[in-house]
Amino acid sequence: MFASVRSLATLALFCSLWNPLLARSDPPTPPSQGAPGQASEAATDVTKFRSTVRRVIVDVVVRDSNNKAVRGLKPSDFVVAEDGHLQTVLSFDVHDFDSSSISLPSNAPHLPNNSFANIPATPEHGPLYVILYDLANMEVDDQIDARRQVLKFIDSKPPGTRFAIFVRSDGLYLVQGFTDDKDRLYAALDPRNPKAHVPRVFLLARNYGYRDPAQMLGVFNHVSEFLDGIPGRKNLIWIAGTFPLAFFPKAGDPHDYREDIKVEVNALTQSQIAIYPVSVRGVVPNPEGASTGAGPHTGVGGESYSPPPGAPPTSATGSSPTPPPQSASPVENPDTSLYSSLAADYAVQKELAKSTGGRAFFSTNDLAAALTEVTEIDGNYYSLTYAPTNQKDDGTLRNIEVKIAQRGYQLSYRRSYFALARGSRSSSEAAQTTTASSSPTSVQTDTLQVNMKHGAPMIHDLLFSAHVRTDGAPTRATADQMSQLATEAAYFRTHHNDKPVKPLAPVELQKYVIDYRVTDLALKSRVTQDGNVPSFEFAAAAFDLDGRMLNGVVNNAAGQASASEGPNESGVFRVRQQLDVPTNAAWIRIGVRNQLTGRTGCLEIQLPLAPPSPSTTLAH
Repeated sequence: MFASVRSLATLALFCSLWNPLLARSDPPTPPSQGAPGQASEAATDVTKFRSTVRRVIVDVVVRDSNNKAVRGLKPSDFVVAEDGHLQTVLSFDVHDFDSSSISLPSNAPHLPNNSFANIPATPEHGPLYVILYDLANMEVDDQIDARRQVLKFIDSKPPGTRFAIFVRSDGLYLVQGFTDDKDRLYAALDPRNPKAHVPRVFLLARNYGYRDPAQMLGVFNHVSEFLDGIPGRKNLIWIAGTFPLAFFPKAGDPHDYREDIKVEVNALTQSQIAIYPVSVRGVVPNPEGASTGAGPHTGVGGESYSPPPGAPPTSATGSSPTPPPQSASPVENPDTSLYSSLAADYAVQKELAKSTGGRAFFSTNDLAAALTEVTEIDGNYYSLTYAPTNQKDDGTLRNIEVKIAQRGYQLSYRRSYFALARGSRSSSEAAQTTTASSSPTSVQTDTLQVNMKHGAPMIHDLLFSAHVRTDGAPTRATADQMSQLATEAAYFRTHHNDKPVKPLAPVELQKYVIDYRVTDLALKSRVTQDGNVPSFEFAAAAFDLDGRMLNGVVNNAAGQASASEGPNESGVFRVRQQLDVPTNAAWIRIGVRNQLTGRTGCLEIQLPLAPPSPSTTLAH
């Protein structure tokens, strides 16, 4: 009975977001004429007092002795300490993989062509998942089977799970943004339909940063910047054959990367990113460093390894370490008596996973099963927050310890953070800013900007629909338009003092018109309880095939909900926006933010648009 009520409620929301008959009635409310990207601010004489308190977010995955997710725990079951000092848990959230998001009911009316709503077609499950498919750190012989097993997993992945795919070959490329669509994910890696930047087999892997920790730091920096600001936990699945990010130096390293790696791991945990290293090498019968001099495949060329300070001495016998058993689950205690390069790789995987709250998977021939565990078992977690008793921004490392009373449970969570001032690249914590005044609290985080990146997930905290259409034929850009485009990522060029900057050659621009319909609780009345008029930001951005922004615009709009006082229009806000888009654009992303509450909605549209339906053509 509950499911039926929920379905009807969702259907009612959907119908209010898009009603073609209402869409033809009154003219849309135009956006304010302020400069694009600049929010208008009403003057106020109210004195405001602000204070900032660090909040530490800790996501905890709890598994039992059978490696199954433990559900039903309460805040009183957890004890949190920082540097040995007990902390007070301020918030506690349960994230159950089986729970689902809002979604369209099966009997929802079909949207007209080029009309979109930020309500998923099927319920979303679990956190966000990112596959980092690292061909540069993968032997050629492993690449074929690794891709086969990843495709096997995608073909059978749980419905509603959202994945993004980065591929590292001759560079790092986002080949698929967040989606739950199996076909789109499969196509991104399908060797029968190779996409740009995804070679069938990357034969030149060793020429593009193989086992190079400096390049991997750059990779993780790029991924963390992409995910930074996107709310919630993200499980980053690093699929490779070797993992060059050791927390302790290795003989022959050109630079001691320990501090750099710690800072980057700190930035990852700031964005609630847990790393899951997944090795594609399978069970290795002759690991490197054995008495036979075994190499990765041929048994030749094993690499020596210098143990970290305080580690047990190398075995005097030189005997080969026993390979860990074949299992989809991570091996907790690989034999490191010889400190071979393979054992060192296992240690690196474990340390990365432990530090960020993930798990390491190695010595398994079932890569698809490992991916299933990361998705379904570790899709269940608990989020705790606390305000540390030590609020000093002194840059020191703070150690986190989480315990539960029940015995025999395994806990995965981030183990530390650096206490750096908010705004630092490696600042690990969210700063909660409170404002004491008679006016509403201003939103301190630009939730719209961080969710307007190409490939970011659909956001449905604030619901809206939009109709997108072209207006006229493409035209050649003017000098002023090209000057504006020169500031965007796709056209930006480094300026040199000794060389004059040449104007960009004009490109063809297509004008797009976007008609928004926003449904929000703030629109139920003309003013909020605090006497403020509802105010919204509307953003649109176009991207090329490589995800570089071609052009973007942000407009503000405020005023009453509708020109009509009828019950069907109550709580609906309508706005028209225009965007000039270069004809090589591949995506348009649009978003809406309530400026009073920060609630945001975003969705992404692939170009070219479908031919307009007859009814929509008549409406315009």
